[in-house]
Amino acid sequence: MDLQNYDISIISDPHVLSGDLISNSEEFIKEIKVERKLTVESEALFKEALAMVDKANSQFLFLPGDLVKEGEYKSHEFVRENLLAWKSKNEDREIFLIPGNHDLNNHRSYDFKDNRKAKNTNPKEFYDLYMFVYENKYVLEMYKDSTIFHNYLDRINKEYEREEKYSYYAHGYFSYIARIPSRRNDSTGLSLICVDTSIYSADTEQNHRDNRENVPGSIIIEQMKWIVDKIDEAKSRNDLIFVMAHHALMPNFRNQELVFSPFIIKEWRSKYECDDPRINGKTPIEVLADNGVKFVFTGHLHENGTAKYISEMGNVIYDIQTGSTVTYPLPIRHIKVINQVAEKNGYEVYIKTELIKEFTYMNLNGEYEIIKDAINYTIGKQLSLEDVVHNYIRIQANNPRYNHIDIQSEASRLLSNRLNMDIPEKGYVNDFIFPMIKDYFPLGNKRARVFVKKVNDEYQFLIRAAANNIYIKASNLEESINIILDQIEKKILIPYKIVQNMETIIHKAWSMPIDDDGHTFYDFVNYIYQYRPIGEDERPAYISKMIDNLNNPDYDIIDIVLDYASVEINQVFDSFTSSIKLEKDGSKEEFFDNLIQTEGWASKLTYKYLRHKVNNLRDLLDFFSKFLTGKKNIKGVDLAKRIVKLRAVRRAKENFSNQMFGQTSLRQFVIGLVNSMSDEMVEIYQNEELNELEKYFNYVVYDDTK
Repeated sequence: MDLQNYDISIISDPHVLSGDLISNSEEFIKEIKVERKLTVESEALFKEALAMVDKANSQFLFLPGDLVKEGEYKSHEFVRENLLAWKSKNEDREIFLIPGNHDLNNHRSYDFKDNRKAKNTNPKEFYDLYMFVYENKYVLEMYKDSTIFHNYLDRINKEYEREEKYSYYAHGYFSYIARIPSRRNDSTGLSLICVDTSIYSADTEQNHRDNRENVPGSIIIEQMKWIVDKIDEAKSRNDLIFVMAHHALMPNFRNQELVFSPFIIKEWRSKYECDDPRINGKTPIEVLADNGVKFVFTGHLHENGTAKYISEMGNVIYDIQTGSTVTYPLPIRHIKVINQVAEKNGYEVYIKTELIKEFTYMNLNGEYEIIKDAINYTIGKQLSLEDVVHNYIRIQANNPRYNHIDIQSEASRLLSNRLNMDIPEKGYVNDFIFPMIKDYFPLGNKRARVFVKKVNDEYQFLIRAAANNIYIKASNLEESINIILDQIEKKILIPYKIVQNMETIIHKAWSMPIDDDGHTFYDFVNYIYQYRPIGEDERPAYISKMIDNLNNPDYDIIDIVLDYASVEINQVFDSFTSSIKLEKDGSKEEFFDNLIQTEGWASKLTYKYLRHKVNNLRDLLDFFSKFLTGKKNIKGVDLAKRIVKLRAVRRAKENFSNQMFGQTSLRQFVIGLVNSMSDEMVEIYQNEELNELEKYFNYVVYDDTK
């Protein structure tokens, strides 16, 4: 079959940064040192992708979002200009696009040429820029114009008391349905339902803020009600139905839900509760499958992947994900749809991936570079994990905002944002820390117990031993903490010290051997980080061995790494704690007299002994070492182990893991990621002849009938 004249092409996640915002500046160099995307090359790669679509002679172009780097208005102007140029070459051409999580209300928009924040793009501006899409002749209805949306919008505007300037939009605002009539029979055609899954409004934003974007995606129940109505209308026309969304509707490779869940819609495995039988008790992908949709086209993850899903009712649907034009291996897709309704009561659909092979771009010196081997160029540009960590530590350590940082204010700000509550800069020990920890007390043993008491609206520690008491009031403790924090700011948070200490520990941990053949822990973590098919016949033995170790619940990778780097950790810890003096206005006595009150002769003797022996933070920790670790002298590595096993730290780690990777176990994250790599991915990426329909759609299958 001749597949030279395609009906549709897909360009996904071009992440264009306008050349007007790029400069050979220190800030931009920092940006691309921790950025995996080909940002400098993004304009040229987008133009090359459009040229390939032009050569394929496709009539329609799909773009599933993330059109620009960080929502910059100027970048959107560049995308718009080039899309219109492609469209103008043939009056029959049309474009269908939706925004991605980078495109709207993005607070990270930045002008690297003038070193200041750049104008970002709000929903109204996005609509005006791409009006030629939303008002083309094929668009039948915008979701934002439906009764379902208007009723929802009225409700959430009241619920979240939104400012008037935000009150016109809500989640799913850019969803719409378009219909492309068949060339051979106007009674049938292709219905395209574009589902806006990106989060940029108060109703679905994680902290219910407007003018802010989130990485994950969502399809809320109101959207789904509108979608199934549009599906029914399409079925009544005997149309083939495509759905396009930015976020995947189900995992596109094995264990993705353990690895990168923010790249799937949040509801992907949740069953809707709804009075509509077309929706009730079904997951989003199941709703589409059981209502007659066969194909969903998505982006976001920057990986070419295809998942086949079979619902409990036996209905089949494919989620076809297209990789990015700014990350390896620079793919776009072409689709051929052949109407066979008259002959076979259906359609034939052919899908092919094409890779950008060469392109020309302007480098940071204003010179044009011709790239003849784009794939190897991209691999060469992809930084190793060591490069990224090395660059990130230096960039953060030298960040101007940390030159005169107020740790107390910064911690208060970060906690306030994280917990969505106001954490006071003054009185934080009494108003925040004690209420958070009080339920974990009393602590101790028969000889000594530590209690948390509240007297006259002020919390305090009460240390009781042999009928003697030591009191530490919240206000006194806060003053002492502030004295320590002030010294940390002046003595510890010095860029060269941070870099030196961090890299000393990290490099030692990287070098830990994991087998008898010389492979190290770094070899393992970098293999995972690269997540790049490298043509191996089978997984390397050292990777399999490490996965077996991680699958063993008795294998404590954290303890093992900490033990291996213990000498370096202890050295950094000793240097850090010894430099923090426990003095108030130059007086050790005043520091302790202000902090501690005693009751009973034994406690007074203990206090005097403590004041005599303790000069710095290191001495203080050693004094309490037996209570904290059961050892006479505390070591940095012992304290580190103790800290990582604290319930609060475990919860923080689980929350971070759940937010970033969709589940609470980092162990399962690593295992899932490695298990998702396969030789089939290599074949699909590197041999264009193998990514036709039958081969490609067998990549991963989810069968709910079993």
